[in-house]
Amino acid sequence: MTEGEKMKQFTGQKMQGRDYITCGIFSLLCMVAMILAAVMNLSGYTAIFYPAVAAFFIGILYVIITAKVPKSGAVLIFSIVPCIYFFTSGLLEGLIGAAGVLLFAGLAELILREDRRSLRRVTVSGVVYTLYMSTLGLAENFIATDIYCDNALEHGINATVVEQMRHMYGIKPLWLVVIAVTALLTFAGIQTGKRLIKKHLKKAGML
Repeated sequence: MTEGEKMKQFTGQKMQGRDYITCGIFSLLCMVAMILAAVMNLSGYTAIFYPAVAAFFIGILYVIITAKVPKSGAVLIFSIVPCIYFFTSGLLEGLIGAAGVLLFAGLAELILREDRRSLRRVTVSGVVYTLYMSTLGLAENFIATDIYCDNALEHGINATVVEQMRHMYGIKPLWLVVIAVTALLTFAGIQTGKRLIKKHLKKAGML
């Protein structure tokens, strides 16, 4: 059996109980990262870059979980807590967010496929994965800005902050900027995560 065949045999193994637990823990950490990014928003002007900040932390977690559990379905399980959070919010934005998580997790799984030892595939799939936050996750914000901001007011968000967001989301070309920055910070997060677990990656044959 060649090295490539051994690799495919390993990465093609089914998820075991311990794998589900590991992915579940990292899914919780993913949610914590998203909350941390939200807390770091200093004003309505910076809120527009929330997906990019969250993507940096998620990029770190992503490279670690794909190295620890290089098996089909790991990214989907990694996404479960954010998906549940969005879905149970009951808001249109939340439903779109939940759909985005599942869609982009599925795309990441397709990119990884059998070769989950390739850092290039992990990087590309990680960048694609986090784009749900800056694409579908911001769809309502940029497309239906007034509806989004009015809902924010109804849910008790400070009026000054809401008007700042209304101004920023009203600048439609900024959406492309946010998408680009999200991709760049995901890449930076993956590179940071790679350095944090360099020894593990070498042992796993990914470096």
